[in-house]
Order: sequence, then C-alpha cells, then structure tokens
Amino acid sequence: MRIKNITKTAHSLLPALCCAALVLTGCASYQARPLPENSILADKLRALQYSVKKQQAAGLHQHAVNPADGLDLTEVAIIAVLNNGDLQAKRAKQKLAGAQLFAAGLLPDPQISANLAIPTGDTNGAVNAWGLGLGYDIIPLITRQARIDADRQAQVQVHLDLLWQEWQVMQQARTLAVRYTLELKKLKLLHKVRDLYQHRYYNSSQALKNGDVTMNVNGTDLTALLDIYSRINQLEQAHNETRHQINLLLGLAPDVDLHFILPPQPYLLSRATAEKDLHTLRRRRPDLLALQAGYQSQEAKVRAAILSQFPSLSIGITRGKDTDALATTGFGISLHLPLFSGSRGAIAIERATREQLKLEYQARLNQALTNVNSLLELQKIIDDQQARLKKYLPRLRTIVEKNRQAYTKNDVDALTFFTVEYTWILKRLEEMNLEQSQWENNLALQALLALPGDNGLPPVKSK
Repeated sequence: MRIKNITKTAHSLLPALCCAALVLTGCASYQARPLPENSILADKLRALQYSVKKQQAAGLHQHAVNPADGLDLTEVAIIAVLNNGDLQAKRAKQKLAGAQLFAAGLLPDPQISANLAIPTGDTNGAVNAWGLGLGYDIIPLITRQARIDADRQAQVQVHLDLLWQEWQVMQQARTLAVRYTLELKKLKLLHKVRDLYQHRYYNSSQALKNGDVTMNVNGTDLTALLDIYSRINQLEQAHNETRHQINLLLGLAPDVDLHFILPPQPYLLSRATAEKDLHTLRRRRPDLLALQAGYQSQEAKVRAAILSQFPSLSIGITRGKDTDALATTGFGISLHLPLFSGSRGAIAIERATREQLKLEYQARLNQALTNVNSLLELQKIIDDQQARLKKYLPRLRTIVEKNRQAYTKNDVDALTFFTVEYTWILKRLEEMNLEQSQWENNLALQALLALPGDNGLPPVKSK
C-alpha cells in the first residue's frame, strides 16, 4: 500500500521534475580553452592588419595606408591601434561589460519548492503527503531598471576607456617613430664623424712614428675618436630599446626593420587655440567622458541601493495534500523587515564611492589644465632654443671650416681645432635632440587635447 502511495506521489511530482530537467538541459556546458604556447608577432609588416574601416574609432581622418613606401605618423598610429596586443586584450573587456549589462537586464528566476512526507508508525488510512510551491521575489524587479542603467553606463565607460587607451597607443607609436627616425639621423652623423676621426687618428699615428707630429696631437686625435665611440655606443643602446619597443607596440617580431617618414616639422599649436580646445575638453577627451559615464553608473547604483532598502517581498502559490488525503491550494507572502540593517550600509558605501568618483573627475580636469599649460610653455622654450641654434650654427660651421684649413697648414694647434670642431658636432646633436623634444612635446599636447592625429596636415610620403 505504501509503495502504491509513493508511486502515486511520484506521478504527482513528475511535472515539476520534468520542468527542472528541461531547465538544466538549456544550461551552458564547459569547454577548456588552453593558453597559447608561443608568441604570435608578425614576421613582416604586410602581415599586420591595417584596414582603414576601423580607424575612425581612434579619431583619425580617412587615410590610405600603404606600408610599402614607408609609414607616416598617421599610418603608424592606425597600425598600432589595430594590432597592439594590449589593446586587443582590453577589447575583450568590452565583451565582459556587455555580458554584465545582459545579466542586469535578465528577469529574476522564480523559485520552485517541493516536499514529500511519508507517514510512519500507525498508518491506517494515511497517505503520503506532498506539496509544491512556486515563489517569486519582487525586489529585483523594483531595482532592475537602476541596475540596467548602472551597467549600461559602465559599458559606456569601458568603451571610452578603451578609446582613451587607443589615443595613448597612438601617441606612443608616433613618439617612438619620431625617436626611431631621429636616432638613426644622429647615428648617421656620429658614424660620419667617427670615420673622419679614425682617418685623422691613423694619419697622426703614422706621422708620430715619422716624427712629424707630437704626442699631444696624436693623443688629441685618439681622445676625440674614443669620445665619439662612447657616444655611438650609448645611442646604439638607446636605439636598440626604441626599435624593440615600437616593434612590440605594432605587433611585429623584433627583427623586422621599419622605415618612417616625418613631416619637415611639427605643427605648433598657439596658446589661443589650445585654450579654446581646453574649454570643450570635457566633451571630447575619452578619459574624461569615461569618468563621466562612471559617475552616472555610480548614480544609478546609489538609486538601486536606496530602492533595495524597502521591505523585501516574495509572493507565491502552493499546492499540496496532507496525510489525510486532503488537497489544498494556497497563497503565500514573505516579508523581510528592514529593522536593523535596511541596506543603510550599502547606501553609505555607494554614496561614498560616488563622492570619490566626483573628486577623481575634478582632479583629472585640474591635471589636464596643468599639463597642457606646461607643454605649451615647454613648446615655447624649445622653439626659442631652436631659433638660437639656427641663428648661430651656420656661423660656428664657418669657423670650423676656417680652423680646419688652418689646422692643415699647422697654423692652429690640434687641441684648439678639436675643441671648435667638437663643439660644432655637439651643437648639431643638440639641434636634433631639440627637434625630437619638440616632436614628442607636440604629440603629447595632441593627445592631452584630444586633437586629430594629423593636425589637418597632409601626409608626407616619399615619391
């Protein structure tokens, strides 16, 4: 008899069990994703992606990309944005933000309960009791829109953070391209001077053996040669680091050679133009827009925390049968009274976080103003220094040429000639260093003001 009752009860619970099984069959399954074992850096430039369809995301104007004839600063920025490994990893974070928004929009699941009571002892006339219940929590419905708003703004923030990272990668790629090009230019000058000093040292060594020059002359030539070698060694080390940095930034293998083409000079922004751009900076610069979105997301979280302080309400219906075979249908309400906690702690945390984000945004605005002003002043300082060198270097070169003629006639001693000639070489290097500093300062200013990368200038390509 008891077995018959159990079987009958199981048949009554069968629909609920089938529903549970159906739900479980729709669940996701686990599949392992092993980590890569090798690097995937491209071994040639044409293996990289440089489709212009994606360049608008980084604030670039339409620009034809042709790596075959060298890369201008816009092209190197496009390739970096599309192929940089760190950016590709950050783009995966966008998918996470989208998944969080999707999860916030899902309706809460109902809760199903089931119970079975089998009488024991004197069971004459008794049957197995069972019960089914279906419940639903109302509070997630009340806070749903606030949670959706929070995650939607969080998704916008992730997108804008990625866009700001793209701006940073663009600036870094351009800066490294400028540094790479000017380091080669400086090495070319130093190699030329090294060949000259090697020849001069060889001649003075032979003349010393023949007794035609003194030890001081030969020693001065050797000192000059060794000093040039030291400068070449230092610059080669720096260039090696620059070359590996930019190759990694572009997603290229370390041994891939690159050729960059720079405009004659950077386009210098006037203070009036920069100050005008500063007034609209909070509406244009991706990191500031991202902070604004983060603040709006936090506002929604504060609203959700406030909504969740209301009494938690869960409603449901029940269906069952007791041991006397009496069937019942009922209605239930569960109410959580916010007497002690009442979400006050969560509300305080969310409000404090909102205040923190507000202060972070203000600090970022202050930093932007200070940084832009600093770069504008540095631009003026470098420009003045370049103007002075441009004015006096031709005169110094004339003096060097006259001293060289006098030195060949033994009218000037070796130390005096070396001092004048070496000073001219150092000033040539200083001129190139100032050019590099002005380029890097200008590129940093473009990024801080969120200006188009090409400044409206046409690209410079070799013909």
